[in-house]
Amino acid sequence: FVDSRTSKEINRDLIIPHKMYKLATVILLARSVAAESREATVDVTAGSGQSFTHYWKKCVGSGHMLLGTRVDWQRHLRLARDELGFSGIRGHGLFDDDMSATPKKGSYEFYNADQVFDYLVSLNMKPVVELSFMPSSFVKNCKQSGQCSYAFGDHGGYKGLTMPPDDFGDWYLLVKNLASHLVERYGLEEISEWHFEVWNEMWGVGFPEPYLSLYNASALAIKSVNSSLKVGGPATMQTLYVADFIAMAANSTPPLPVDFVSTHFYPTDPQCQTDDTKGDPDCFAHTVLKAQAMAEQANLPFFITEYNDGLGATSRDDASAAAFVIRHVGLMEKLDMFSWWTFSDVFEEDWMLSAPFHNGYGLMTVNDVRKPAWRAFEFLMNAGDERLPVSGFVSPVDENSTVSVLAIRNSSTAKGESLGVNIYVANYHRLGNVNRYTCDKDKGQCVLDPTGAFTDPSLCGANCGTQNCNGRCTNFEEEVQLPTDCPPANLTLTLKHSADQKISTAIQARRIDSQFGNPMQAWEDLGSPTYPTLEESAKMQTASAKVDAEMLTVTRVSDTESTVSFAMEGNSVVFLSL
Repeated sequence: FVDSRTSKEINRDLIIPHKMYKLATVILLARSVAAESREATVDVTAGSGQSFTHYWKKCVGSGHMLLGTRVDWQRHLRLARDELGFSGIRGHGLFDDDMSATPKKGSYEFYNADQVFDYLVSLNMKPVVELSFMPSSFVKNCKQSGQCSYAFGDHGGYKGLTMPPDDFGDWYLLVKNLASHLVERYGLEEISEWHFEVWNEMWGVGFPEPYLSLYNASALAIKSVNSSLKVGGPATMQTLYVADFIAMAANSTPPLPVDFVSTHFYPTDPQCQTDDTKGDPDCFAHTVLKAQAMAEQANLPFFITEYNDGLGATSRDDASAAAFVIRHVGLMEKLDMFSWWTFSDVFEEDWMLSAPFHNGYGLMTVNDVRKPAWRAFEFLMNAGDERLPVSGFVSPVDENSTVSVLAIRNSSTAKGESLGVNIYVANYHRLGNVNRYTCDKDKGQCVLDPTGAFTDPSLCGANCGTQNCNGRCTNFEEEVQLPTDCPPANLTLTLKHSADQKISTAIQARRIDSQFGNPMQAWEDLGSPTYPTLEESAKMQTASAKVDAEMLTVTRVSDTESTVSFAMEGNSVVFLSL
């Protein structure tokens, strides 16, 4: 997979996938696919609801921490807090050499860290402080020998050294000095609300060893500053080693301090790509909740500190990502934290890419354009605090249905006013048949492998990052795959209410689909400019904000029941506020 294309050919190839994507969309919409008819009932009578927490707002992912010193990163984060309600962030690389945390052993410089954390404190955001990666001063002679292992091949501004320290005592002192500095600067009360997470996905630091030694040094350092400070792990990919970590920490002598359990999962991960699991529409939820049960059994909070609608060729730029968000927020209530990866395309794992829509992880493009998934979280911003029961042939009652219905009420709504109910409907089916990759250690490069452990070339590259990569560990492009097996749907919602409840005869439908909340289509219509003008960016922002669709008729069929019906595209969202 050595890339021998000329710059002109590369430019051509970068444009083609988007055109192919658009063509595929047109073909799908043109097909004569019968819409599935679904019916569901929402009980909005008094006393019918259960408490509902906004667990997905507690954290959102970022790139590596040096990005937090950038004006655009900070602007995007403020918008994510104000418009989406996110109250914390998590990012890699706090100890990378670009942060200058420890230029040499015994010397600690936290000025860059302060620039990031000062801003977070000004926003009243509580971070998950990922303790990563390794300062080069802690690994003897790796640069001189050329045997350093870097995430993503030490390219550009990304300096994540993924190796254990020569001496865990050095790491202990670094973590202790950081924690002491943070408490001194911001106060114990503030830092006691933060969470310290040890490392990221075992990159270069395997389990059980040397990860447990790294965790032990980190946890003891944190607790030596104050026992109220919270530390946890194992921050694994694919929910790996959760039970093992809990058991080994508890059975150590003395037991290792663990205040929370964290891990990551994506619907494209290998566990959901087997012959047995490909047919499970909610494999993502089932796998995550299985891991959550392990933490619950140990009486520990459970954090998913990375997820989104899929890695690799899954589209994170269109309405399918929004549909994923709405469906899964209704399925993952047992989680204590659910941190989307990431809030912004200001992101450097695979270099800082310029095109507004390059299938980046962010909810917002580098040009400040809000993607469909951003709009989904925006719909959820004021969801309410009381979940109402839903029945019928829809998820979560019928997990085989592509249509899901989530109904949330604001418990403070006074009787006789509007219902105070928000209804979130998604028509979603996850993408299957993703590519797999493995690291060819001889080449220092990721290659296609049907049995590989990775379903994302970038993640593979992070674990294949020797200096032999010459700056990039994945020298091939993937085309975005559009899910083709999510049919359109017709839904009739019945609302059960009291006889004296006032019901409006019309309601505004807000949509995210191919016609609404679709800034990528506007970008393609402009010719897919890599560097859009301010005027072109404004047109994309206008397309993103266009979510108000048709007015729907609400029919009162009896004193205690009203109905509303509407159609949906495959992989789309409808939001109703009554």
